[in-house]
Amino acid sequence: MSRSTLLPARIPFRALMIPLALAALAACESEVAAPAEETFEEGVLTIDASSPVSFGYVSLTGGGALPSPADPGGSTAWDMAFRRFSVRLNGGVAGPGSVSAVSLGNNAGLTADQVAALTPEDGEAAFAAVTAADIPAGGFVEDALAPETGPSWFRFDRQSGSIMANPGAAWKLREGSGRGYGVIRMVEIAMQGERPVGATIQFRRHDPGGSLGAPESLALDLTRGPVFVSLSNGIVRDPAGCGWDVATSPEFTIQVNEACGAGTFPLDPTDDFTALARADDAPDYAGFLSTIAGAFPATVGDAQGAFWYSIRQNNRMWPTYNVYFVRVGAEVYKVQLFDYYNATGDSGHPSVRFQRLR
Repeated sequence: MSRSTLLPARIPFRALMIPLALAALAACESEVAAPAEETFEEGVLTIDASSPVSFGYVSLTGGGALPSPADPGGSTAWDMAFRRFSVRLNGGVAGPGSVSAVSLGNNAGLTADQVAALTPEDGEAAFAAVTAADIPAGGFVEDALAPETGPSWFRFDRQSGSIMANPGAAWKLREGSGRGYGVIRMVEIAMQGERPVGATIQFRRHDPGGSLGAPESLALDLTRGPVFVSLSNGIVRDPAGCGWDVATSPEFTIQVNEACGAGTFPLDPTDDFTALARADDAPDYAGFLSTIAGAFPATVGDAQGAFWYSIRQNNRMWPTYNVYFVRVGAEVYKVQLFDYYNATGDSGHPSVRFQRLR
């Protein structure tokens, strides 16, 4: 074979450019005829929510975690907030935003054993299966006051093996019949075996038109049944009528005199009970001992919740892989919490995946 056969034939430059131009034109026409689909925000975050006091804040619209706002109650920069297993939305009584949510409840019908058997792959598949077509026409709710079912005002002390009061939990209180306002908390519980025989409530009264007074304490004898209390008049012997505001019983319950207008609003753990200036400024007062909750339940073990606790009696959180729709203004996101532990196994670090559907 001669060397000349190894060389390419000479092609005129103009002839070479014609097919290239046609290809470029065809590509342009293709782009016009079939535009690329819109790319919506999506992401995966692991949030440090390990503090029992402070929240970790997230902006879905911004696609990431945020520094803690100086005034979360007055800020619209955040969409969701996480503290341990609690989830808050910036709307309703929890914030000034317009964030609301609804649970798809895709795994709400599972038993505890079935939840324990779920795998991370099951969670990914459940999240991927949810599309914009699944967004309901209604049912979105902002965070509101719900009954405290924990309850948070006492805790089990492992060292002593007994029930103890939790002064870190406190409530603003609207007294019955318009008498005034106050803040209350339980500071001591006296136990006899497994039954409480006494309790001490600490409170500060806020007279109408005045300010919060100094802390006062009231010891309650629970040996003969429930004790009814008025912040302005102390222990009330006759529970009939509107003379009392709250009642404590040996069955570990706190009752609020809803019939006479008494109500509670939970203080945030970051609020200083002794330094609080007002009790009459809560966004709402519920006729029960209250907590803040919405589409994300305030407790673990709820069928609609993100986590179940200690299914295998091992004091661990188990993700349910339930999917939620979170509406931020006109945008709707699908959100799923899929883990409660970080890479080193520390609790209180929920992992969240989200994607904007609309």
